[in-house]
Amino acid sequence: MNFQIISGYSWWFAPLCLLAGAAYAMFLYYRNQTDEIPPQWRWWLFSFRFITVSLLAFLLLSPMVSLLIRDTENPTIIIGVDNSRSMVLTSDSTVQRKQLQQVVADLSSALGDDHQLSLYSLGQNISADPVLTFDEGASNIGAFFTDMQNRYYNRNVGAVVLLSDGIYNVGIDPVYPARSSGFPVYSVKFGDTTVYCDLSITAVKHNQIAYKGNRFPIEAMVQAREAAGKSALITIRAGETEILSKSLNFVSNNQVISVPAFAEASETGMLKITVKIQVIEGETNTRNNERVVFVEVKEKRQKIALLANAPHPDLAAIERAVGQSNNFELEQFISSGFNFNPSDYSLFLFHNLPSTSNNLAKLVSEIERLNKPGLYILGSQTDIQRFNGLQMGLSLINYAKQQNEAIPAIDEQFPLFTVSRQMISLLDNAPPLVAPFAEYKQSTALYTLAYQKIGNLKTDMPLLMFGQVDQRRIGVIAGEGIWKWRIFDYKLNNNHQAFDDLFGKIIQYLSVEDDAGRLQLSWRNYYAENQPVEFSAIIYNESFEMITDPELQMVITDEAGKTYDYTFLTSGSGYQLNAGNLPPGIYRFTAIANTGSTRLQRQGSFSITALHLEEMNTVANHHLLNKIAVETGGRTYFSNQIQDLILDLKNRNDIKPIIYSRKQFTDIINFLPALILFIVLLGAEWFLRKFYGNY
Repeated sequence: MNFQIISGYSWWFAPLCLLAGAAYAMFLYYRNQTDEIPPQWRWWLFSFRFITVSLLAFLLLSPMVSLLIRDTENPTIIIGVDNSRSMVLTSDSTVQRKQLQQVVADLSSALGDDHQLSLYSLGQNISADPVLTFDEGASNIGAFFTDMQNRYYNRNVGAVVLLSDGIYNVGIDPVYPARSSGFPVYSVKFGDTTVYCDLSITAVKHNQIAYKGNRFPIEAMVQAREAAGKSALITIRAGETEILSKSLNFVSNNQVISVPAFAEASETGMLKITVKIQVIEGETNTRNNERVVFVEVKEKRQKIALLANAPHPDLAAIERAVGQSNNFELEQFISSGFNFNPSDYSLFLFHNLPSTSNNLAKLVSEIERLNKPGLYILGSQTDIQRFNGLQMGLSLINYAKQQNEAIPAIDEQFPLFTVSRQMISLLDNAPPLVAPFAEYKQSTALYTLAYQKIGNLKTDMPLLMFGQVDQRRIGVIAGEGIWKWRIFDYKLNNNHQAFDDLFGKIIQYLSVEDDAGRLQLSWRNYYAENQPVEFSAIIYNESFEMITDPELQMVITDEAGKTYDYTFLTSGSGYQLNAGNLPPGIYRFTAIANTGSTRLQRQGSFSITALHLEEMNTVANHHLLNKIAVETGGRTYFSNQIQDLILDLKNRNDIKPIIYSRKQFTDIINFLPALILFIVLLGAEWFLRKFYGNY
């Protein structure tokens, strides 16, 4: 640590400070020498006062102490442990668990003094300082390297030690994010690379939704390993009805057989499809011999009409987003070409309508009479005056045919439906829409999902809003160009899921058929076993105003009749419930709220599907671990070579501490050693003067 004194004034003032100190001390101690202070002590008292006054004068120059501080950052060794079930799905799983924990302990003991160790587990999620239970239902090794690159960007990372069997079943090939992270990866190989006799149901292809009275196809994919010359019986059941029983003969040691079947959608509700293949002699992994999926049987598919003033890229984005759901059937029309019965449609989407060439007066009047919900997307071709006349809860005043580029600024208190983190991330970073420049007058019947942000200024002008106007659900997107959001979603996440989910939520909210109900629930029909079950709800009073006073309770019942009781939490103007993770199966629920005068109740169902990702393949992929090590400049080891790994890490020349230098400036008046010096000088002088009776 280097020490330096600096000042904003010229150092030529320093002698004046010394002169002032000397003059003051001489005046005090040599002007009158009639006291009894001995000459040798008088000189000491003179020195004490000289130094004190000189330093006080020097403080008038605003001096500062400059300290050069050096910080040492030891190299970080990141230890990533595969916490998935495949790591211990062997005959000696107990030994495997102990061995894994011992390896982590050995690394921590040998490297902890000279290195900073960071332990993470990887599976479905990445966890810091984890409890290693080896019960994760999926392995996403690629996400681990991406996460480490983000966490330790521009940090002194010496190496990454990966303890894994090399099996990944979620995410991208981990070789690419490992290479781009820039960290050398040292892989410790676990698991068994031996291919044993095994039959597995690798996939069951089916429609998520079927319609009552229809037959729908099912296709089971069976993979056989080391089973040449053997046969097994496969059965497929729809509910309690067996729809297929067939013997499969295997002629090679790595064979995939497709087994098609048809099921009847006879009753509405959740239909359980069970595919099971017989266990044959020599199989060691029987967890993958059965798969259960669920099909929702509905009365009919809802039809949506998309009317546009003219062709536009937004139309394709909407069509693809709606096409991701099997609940809806979308039909596109240029407005003048719509000659169908409006009562056949559950929802109407209007793009750049009404316009000067298409006022839609007759159609809109009929839609209002039928109480059909609508979504209006405003743009440069919209006739704003005619739109204001529709009284949709939004009016644009003083519109002069000018446009703004409006960035969405989301309101996280939006109550009508849940918005996921992915949707929030998309809207926070999405490109702007082209919105009409006007004064926006919004009815209290509409709730704003996102406001307009012009440049860096967040305004109170709504961009996305939804609600109920005269008991009819209405949505308005006050800008065109949402096709850019879908493209940006792919750039951001390598898929369109966030945009499609957002538009799916909008469509689902607007198209709810039981619109008159005062208790309205939103939920998904399908969940994977690793996904939390979430609900959102809204309660209306007799005047159809949102209220949150009543307590909203829910009872969820599984197939065996076991019940789970929950209470919703209020969130803004609505309710939210996170029921957590539930076991696979079909569940029914009842939501109940007592408003004092009325008991409100809503029932429904959902299904949770088992993943079985870890059980599908238990053959360790050591080739992948070798490739990651080679691509990143590391090495691979077996679990009994940990001492070799430790030695290689210690001998690596580029794993060294980094010394960072920084300057710290402190006013001398706030500098503790200066304060101590003043106290010592004044205290010593006072003591001597007191001792010799000068006071």
